[in-house]
Amino acid sequence: MAEVRVSLQVSVEHVDGVARCEIVGEVDMATTPQLRDELLGLVDAGHKYLVLDVSGVPFLDSTGLGVLMEVHRRLRDNSGAAALVGARPALVRLLTITNLSRALPVYRSVEDASAAVTGSPAAEVTG
Repeated sequence: MAEVRVSLQVSVEHVDGVARCEIVGEVDMATTPQLRDELLGLVDAGHKYLVLDVSGVPFLDSTGLGVLMEVHRRLRDNSGAAALVGARPALVRLLTITNLSRALPVYRSVEDASAAVTGSPAAEVTG
């Protein structure tokens, strides 16, 4: 039996008080523990603003959505915010149908998302 490799990569860049996280790989039951640890680790370390670039995520299931909501709630409780960039149409549709697009807005660019989470003007929401 062949070994199945689970691969999720999360890289973080800190720019002007915003943790910009590029997520690459499928987000499902196998990878959500890693994603949860990475993102909540940033929040627990004191980061209040997260921009999640999900353009490299071809699939995100309900467990992944649950992690994103957990991160949103933890940030909100600490007067912070999160936003998404590069969401594929299926994810945008899922966020819209579940009415979670208000909690996790999707922006056209990392710069727009960064401006939105920090409260700066000129951010443009997609969808």
